[in-house]
Amino acid sequence: MLDSQHPDDKKRKNLGRANPLKGESKALFLVLLLSGTLFLSILANFILLTNNRALAKREKIYVQTPDGFTVEAREFDALHRESEIIKRTISVWIQLTFEWDNDIPGSDLKDEGIELYGTTVPTKAYLGSILMADGFRREFLKTLGNQVIPRSVYSGRLKSFVRFYSISNPRLINEGRWEVDVVSTRFELLDGIEQKEVNFNRTFTVQAILPVEPAFDNEPDPFKRKAYELLNNGLIITDIKPLDLSGNR
Repeated sequence: MLDSQHPDDKKRKNLGRANPLKGESKALFLVLLLSGTLFLSILANFILLTNNRALAKREKIYVQTPDGFTVEAREFDALHRESEIIKRTISVWIQLTFEWDNDIPGSDLKDEGIELYGTTVPTKAYLGSILMADGFRREFLKTLGNQVIPRSVYSGRLKSFVRFYSISNPRLINEGRWEVDVVSTRFELLDGIEQKEVNFNRTFTVQAILPVEPAFDNEPDPFKRKAYELLNNGLIITDIKPLDLSGNR
């Protein structure tokens, strides 16, 4: 009787024994679950890193609301420039450089020119040269003063104006660089009588730069105000070459 065993005791022993196949299945399931979670984590981090690199090429601008709070306005491409801004920058440069008289913007004084690099150029042409890349600007001003602008401009006898026939839409040639074709004519008048017409057909290359803003909200100097206005477009002229009107580029 001492060695006999109740049937219920045998059932409990069988239930208490571990099923090896069932244990292996659980382990395999856990390994697969962890592997899948790790893969998804790596994939998510890769996507996040890629997005961050793309966003790193962009900057954010902020605006101040009337109640004094500063909020993020939008993300923008630091090298993007609107087509109309590019075209307007070039047309203004042409007007400042090739529309001659002996007036000084914002002043009652007569323009005797600005001496530099062994030559003299009108004040407005000098102002326009702020939009030109260093080096190229220097050589251009030398040629302009020595070979293009007559001395009679400074006496007020000779005046000129420019007529634009076409300014092409900018062609993107590299990141932050464009080409623009201009077809125009300069008319020169001596003592109020037209003397000649000079075709000015050129291809301009412009490049995006960091916009420059005035140090003071109300800049008192009109020359500096205009200079800051030009530089605030964030563009400089890096090259000017004759326009190929044959259609062969």
